[in-house]
Amino acid sequence: MSIVLSYRALRDEPLSADEAAAIDIVIARYQSDFEYREAADAFTVNPSDPNASEVIFSGTVCLPAEDAESRDYWMCCLTDIRRILEDADWFVSQGDTALDWDEDDGWMLPET
Repeated sequence: MSIVLSYRALRDEPLSADEAAAIDIVIARYQSDFEYREAADAFTVNPSDPNASEVIFSGTVCLPAEDAESRDYWMCCLTDIRRILEDADWFVSQGDTALDWDEDDGWMLPET
């Protein structure tokens, strides 16, 4: 088993060059600082799909099962990216569980 975070941001306007550059910087920083790189699949960003032009950012990251620390780390990365794309509609999940967004704290698992 593994933890899979999936993410997707939608809006009518495509990514601007400045947004894309800012996102690349965030991802590069998180990837270079991630201490468990060997144990996890890379944070992936799906290529643009001309048939789904409203999807401006999407991808997944797969982590070892029960690795809550790494999950939280990548949720922070997604929080930073969401703050770059504030006007997009976001969908972030861990498996079948949708994550909640909090303006102050960012992405988090729903309270049970």
